Amino acid sequence: MNIQNLANKYQLNETEKNILLFIEQHAKSIKELGIRGVAKQCYTSPATIVNLAKKMNFSGYSELVFKIKENALSENDSDLPEETVLPVYQKLADSYLTEFEQVLNDYRDKNIMILGSGFSQIIANYINESLILNGFRSITNSHLELIREEYAGKVLLVVVTESGETSRLKELVKQSHENGVEVLSFVGNANSGITHYSRLSVATHDDVQFSSTPYEPHLFYGSVLLVFELLLSAYLKRSIS
Repeated sequence: MNIQNLANKYQLNETEKNILLFIEQHAKSIKELGIRGVAKQCYTSPATIVNLAKKMNFSGYSELVFKIKENALSENDSDLPEETVLPVYQKLADSYLTEFEQVLNDYRDKNIMILGSGFSQIIANYINESLILNGFRSITNSHLELIREEYAGKVLLVVVTESGETSRLKELVKQSHENGVEVLSFVGNANSGITHYSRLSVATHDDVQFSSTPYEPHLFYGSVLLVFELLLSAYLKRSIS
């Protein structure tokens, strides 16, 4: 876990950075310590730890600890043989397939608008072209009038974002949610703000903000392509069977 990256992103102070470092270094015994034990070891209060979790967009202490431990497990799994990679993504896609099918069925003959920013825009363009080739009415242009209240149930907004916290996208997703326009999101961080405003959020768990090194590859973009292709393929096979 790259503490400095997290500190820069969430503007953490020294106490907050020390809390994260302590949890990471004592991941195996953290359950026995509990929040009060961690607070005591870090010379702070349980309230400070809870506030840190909220500051990082987690529901509380337990979710913060889970994310840190999950990241450690993911890093340990990075040495798995190459042949295990596709089954991992297949399993991930399978976990979202039922909901994904329901969303596409609901918008099979309606409008779909796909948004992304930076490198995510490239993935958004790919998803758009793939949907068009398979008969969906999809666009990538930002026709923001389509997220107004009168388009609720008529337009599906699809968002691609690694962090799930990109300010402009988060603002548009929140506005869509408030107007009743449903959102399908592809995110790297399952606990992001955009996830909470989405009807379905497909999380690849590839947000590199928790990386242990500053030069980790951005696997999110490749992961989204793999998961999307597996989901769409399964959907199309079932729809014609």
